Amino acid sequence: MTRTKTKRTITVLAQGLQALARAAGDKNHYPALETLFCRGSHFGTQSQSPDHLRFKLFGIEPEGELPIASLTRAADQGENPGQHQYWLRLDPVTLMVDMARVVMTSHGFAGLDEFERSEIEKVVRSVLHEQGIVLHCDHPERWCIALDEPLNFGFTPLEDALGMDLAEVFPEHPDALHWRGIINEIEIALHASSLKLRHRHKGQQAINSVWFWGGGFIPDVGEQGVFDTVYSDHPVTRGLAVINDCRLRKQLEVTQVNFNHDGQSILVDWTVRSRDPKQELDSLERFVQQLLGKVRDGSIELVFYGAKIEGWRYGRCSGWRFWRFRQPLGKICFSSLPA
Repeated sequence: MTRTKTKRTITVLAQGLQALARAAGDKNHYPALETLFCRGSHFGTQSQSPDHLRFKLFGIEPEGELPIASLTRAADQGENPGQHQYWLRLDPVTLMVDMARVVMTSHGFAGLDEFERSEIEKVVRSVLHEQGIVLHCDHPERWCIALDEPLNFGFTPLEDALGMDLAEVFPEHPDALHWRGIINEIEIALHASSLKLRHRHKGQQAINSVWFWGGGFIPDVGEQGVFDTVYSDHPVTRGLAVINDCRLRKQLEVTQVNFNHDGQSILVDWTVRSRDPKQELDSLERFVQQLLGKVRDGSIELVFYGAKIEGWRYGRCSGWRFWRFRQPLGKICFSSLPA
């Protein structure tokens, strides 16, 4: 009796595809991506956000606030931090006064050089030290703190707070006043630093505050063996891979291998690396084109998550659906999706 060889499954998550398609416009065509969407089998994910989908892919269904900070720590340390500490993300942000509102307009270190980043880190670290809190900077753009006891309230996720009046998104719990006080101390220290003056001379917006979010303990592992190998630069996916003992590689390496030594189940979390949307889409198009070639020769099955956190399965028979004509990528991403 001949034993049937199990096909390798490649799962791709391209969270930024919708934004890339919008920025690239309708003039450019991407045959591989358009073929995938028009001839693949579409399905919903019932996920609230890309990060919720990342947890779901690893067989984890968290309740309440996603423990982003603990996974960030796992990703940047390369090991499971254990269950004994409660982790919080701490991100530098820019606040602007808009009439009677205070609005978070941006976050992160975009446009800052290494010296400026270091100076902000020193200011924040000094204030936290006075509060008995240690700032962990395992990655230059991702900061975390560890607490011995969990908070009994949750902070609004960073992306949800962006562009909102802070009075509306800051926790109303009485215990949150302590953390409002820490943020105020950091704001005063940043205002007093020479960095703010230099930014004013350059016409740049200064980082003038921080935002806490993503609190939680490290989650329990999901279903064992969901993925053998994970290619990703995303901290949540890398953290999930670490605690699930997956073989972990950087995203850039995915275009340099043929998956022959990666096991039967592989996840590629494709995050945007270039500020040029056309360049990024061209790179993703070439990768998907290679994957469709492997589907046609019967060596893999493809599962793709892209626009609107929706999914598509593309197998060898999907290419036979010639009656499904390709449409421009932008139209696919922003129109109602096929059943």
